[in-house]
Amino acid sequence: MIAATGDRFCKYGNRWKLESIRAPDYAVGDAFPVYDQSMLMDLHGYGLPPVDGPWRYYLRAGVIYRVSADTHRVLEVIGRRSRP
Repeated sequence: MIAATGDRFCKYGNRWKLESIRAPDYAVGDAFPVYDQSMLMDLHGYGLPPVDGPWRYYLRAGVIYRVSADTHRVLEVIGRRSRP
């Protein structure tokens, strides 16, 4: 799975840290193309809390975003997650 996302483990002293080579396509505040993407429906499968407001989850290129349902702006970059 790491090869598919471009992530890698890097050693810092005695600790290993998972780092992403590729930055997310969108940042907080960016307009998100909601009409070109599918909403993430299997929240439990990704370990996400339920939607409790006017926003939705979207998955793009392995990165989960929390996006405003009203403005279609990115509210939060959840990060890379895969289904267990």
